Amino acid sequence: MRALVLLIAVLGALALTLAYPYAGVLLWSWFSLQQPHQEAYGFIQSAPLNMVIAIVTLGAWLFSRERKTPSAGFIFWMIVAFLAWMTFNSFFAYDPAWSWPYWDRTWKSFVLGLMIAVTAGTRVRLYALAWIIVISLFYYGVKGGIFTLLTGGHFHVFGPSSTIIADNNQLALALLMSIPFANYLRSRVADRRIAFVLVAGMALTVVSIIGSYSRGALIGLAALGLFMLVRGRNRIVYLALAGIVLFFAVNFMPEHFLHRADTIANAAQDESVQGRLFAWRVALHYASDHFPFGAGFYGPQLPGIFHRYFPEETTHAAHSIYFQVLGEHGFIGLILYLAILGASLWRCSKIISVTRGVPEQRWAHDLAMAIQASLFVFCIGGAALSMAYYDLFIIDVAMLLPLREIVLVPGKRKRAAWSPPPVAISKRV
Repeated sequence: MRALVLLIAVLGALALTLAYPYAGVLLWSWFSLQQPHQEAYGFIQSAPLNMVIAIVTLGAWLFSRERKTPSAGFIFWMIVAFLAWMTFNSFFAYDPAWSWPYWDRTWKSFVLGLMIAVTAGTRVRLYALAWIIVISLFYYGVKGGIFTLLTGGHFHVFGPSSTIIADNNQLALALLMSIPFANYLRSRVADRRIAFVLVAGMALTVVSIIGSYSRGALIGLAALGLFMLVRGRNRIVYLALAGIVLFFAVNFMPEHFLHRADTIANAAQDESVQGRLFAWRVALHYASDHFPFGAGFYGPQLPGIFHRYFPEETTHAAHSIYFQVLGEHGFIGLILYLAILGASLWRCSKIISVTRGVPEQRWAHDLAMAIQASLFVFCIGGAALSMAYYDLFIIDVAMLLPLREIVLVPGKRKRAAWSPPPVAISKRV
């Protein structure tokens, strides 16, 4: 039954996409982030729905009057250069047959990002995309939070199988990245009931993050709280929420959760941390020995490479977005990747600075703040996870391109100020 309902919904959305290509972009983003077919049963789990959605969306866009090129700038060219280098480097991978399927998965995520950069050129479209991000990931956040409460926190919260967020650590980081967008929407909606639902969703998502038992997520949660305390408004509210989270973790979660959290302070003796250190050294050694190339997508974790440097150790994945890119694509790939991250964080700060104190641009100020918080958590939490090409990271960066043009390009800013707001947006924007 779930499969049939989902299939009918997708077919209806694809029909709408033929007339309005951005509907396909939203549908594509939903499938990339939530993977809803993994929550159904039967044939639909293996059906190539994502590919069908992408083909229909691209076709509808090509034959429409939609804009065909994104706003070119440093971030755009760094994305293009990074994608080109990853492709070129894959020809020199340690095991091309192993790495090319991962390349095939990754370049499609970047195409979605470029589509967002091209088509999300209005306030309403960016607002709709923020809703897709929250709905997609809060589905797992709310469900995981309820599960943690009902089970007393005795079981780990995991994501959907066969996806990049299946692991408890990766799901927790994805949920952390979505919280700033929920907070942004909460500040935008006029209906207090919707705002309350978003606050409840954020609370349950935080419970889900705690219930994941991810130590990296606890660090990321603390980093997000510190970011919002320093950069956000209503600091008293954030302090109160932080106190509630701490009270819940200490008084509700079982004792073995507290023991696991205590290991953060003794990371040097933790076996998992030691394994990651070995993986980071493998990435560094291989990139240095084979400059300027890396081992290809997920190559450094192969026994033939890992045991070349540490023959007595168990193989480990990179468990770091930085060492993952270094080991897989070499120093050039890492430089391009860091350039994308650094330029995106700086672009957020620029937009925040320009729109500060401008009432008609308050929506852009708050959205840039949400994107910056999401990227900040990704940089912190991703330091211990292999999620370098995660879809929400790419979507975050892609959203900055049209947002920058709306706010900073002469003429665009004036038109954006007079564009009609979404129905649900408060007049206090």
